[in-house]
Amino acid sequence: MESFTNSIVLPENLPEIKKQTFSPLDKKYLKILIIRIIVFFLIFAGLFTAFLLFSEHTIPNAIITIIACGITVVIVCSTVITILGFSKKGYLVREKDISFQKGLITYKLTTVPFNRIQHVEVDQGVLAKIFKLSSVKIFTAGGNASDLSIPGLPVEVAQNLKAFLSEKISEHE
Repeated sequence: MESFTNSIVLPENLPEIKKQTFSPLDKKYLKILIIRIIVFFLIFAGLFTAFLLFSEHTIPNAIITIIACGITVVIVCSTVITILGFSKKGYLVREKDISFQKGLITYKLTTVPFNRIQHVEVDQGVLAKIFKLSSVKIFTAGGNASDLSIPGLPVEVAQNLKAFLSEKISEHE
């Protein structure tokens, strides 16, 4: 019978993930993110305009100007945060795990060990298809949502990553 050990790992002995080792997402994915912002706010502005046109009450011009300025500020801030935050996104494949980092205002690093992966799929939305990009979604045991999603990968890279991960999964079965 094996004897169980559970040794202490000191913080200075933890493996380090260096920021420069993360692979960036394809720059075409930034275009998709900006298109999403524009479409969302065009729909929002259209609904606001329709409300103004069909409203039975007259709304003072000052309020309309304030709301229009607010919409403009939100669009500009969303676009700036998206552009600045894009360079913070990246993925890293190591011997035993895969990681994805993101975040400009708040930072998030998700790491999934290969031996916990149950399923991998490649996903491609309408805009991603136009720009020839895909997302790799990684699922672990329990739950219907993916535990890790890496968007903005060229189709060939996404397929290669899926094949690599599927091979790693079969090694652990």
